[in-house]
Amino acid sequence: MDSTPTELKPYLEAEKIRQKRKDAELWQAGIYETSATFTAVANALMGKKSKAEYLKKPLLESAEEEKRKQEGILSEEEKKKQRNALLASLQLMQANFELNHEKGRQDE
Repeated sequence: MDSTPTELKPYLEAEKIRQKRKDAELWQAGIYETSATFTAVANALMGKKSKAEYLKKPLLESAEEEKRKQEGILSEEEKKKQRNALLASLQLMQANFELNHEKGRQDE
């Protein structure tokens, strides 16, 4: 009761931070609910033709992955996916080369 407004300022700032955090949590919950509702309605109305999908990963996880990608930091799973994609691409290039090369030999 004997505190001055200056002494109460840190408490006011802490309460503002708590309110911001709660607002962000409610906003995220709204995104998850909207995604679920949209997916359910689209699937009900369009059936198998619907391309709607519920969020595959939590928002924060997706944001962290995007940040790592921008910074060039990849997880082991992401590295493995990239290696497999590169391998598949190289195998496709090899198969195309071999098909074209065989045609060239047969024409001679």
